[in-house]
Amino acid sequence: MTAILVRTVLAYLILLAIVRLMGKRQIGELQMTEFISAILLSEIASLPLTDRDIPLLYGILPLCVIGSFEVILALLCRRFAPFRHFLEGKPIELVKNGKYLEQNLTKTRISREEIDAEIRINGFGSVKEVDTVTLEPTGKMSVLPKSGESQPQQSA
Repeated sequence: MTAILVRTVLAYLILLAIVRLMGKRQIGELQMTEFISAILLSEIASLPLTDRDIPLLYGILPLCVIGSFEVILALLCRRFAPFRHFLEGKPIELVKNGKYLEQNLTKTRISREEIDAEIRINGFGSVKEVDTVTLEPTGKMSVLPKSGESQPQQSA
C-alpha cells in the first residue's frame, strides 16, 4: 500500500512538472496536440501506479518523452506558420456580410442554431446585425459587427 502511495505522489509531481513545462494553466487553453498529449500522459502515468510489476521508470521515461515532444511541437508551431496551420488549423468564416456560409457550416459541422446562440451571447439580435462570424482555431467563435455599428455592451 505504501508503494502505491509513493508512486502516486511521485507520478503526480512529475505530471505537474511536465504540464507546467507545456505552459498551460487550464484545460480550455489546450490545442488538439496538447489535448492528445494530456490523454496519453494520464494513461501512461496510471499504468505503473496500479501495477507493481511495472517499474516506475517505465512510466516516467515515456512521460518525459511526450512532454518534450509537446514542447518541441509548440516551438515548431511558433516558428513555422505552415506547420502551425497544419496542426492547429486556420480560422473559418461561418457568416459573411450577415449571411450563413453553408459550405463552411457543413465542413465544420456547426448548426445555424449554434451560431445564433453565439451571436446572442455577443449582444446582437440576429445574424443580419453582424458582418462576420469566424470559427477560430481554438474552437471559439469571433463575432464582428457590421461596419458603422458599434459592439453592444455586455452586462456583467
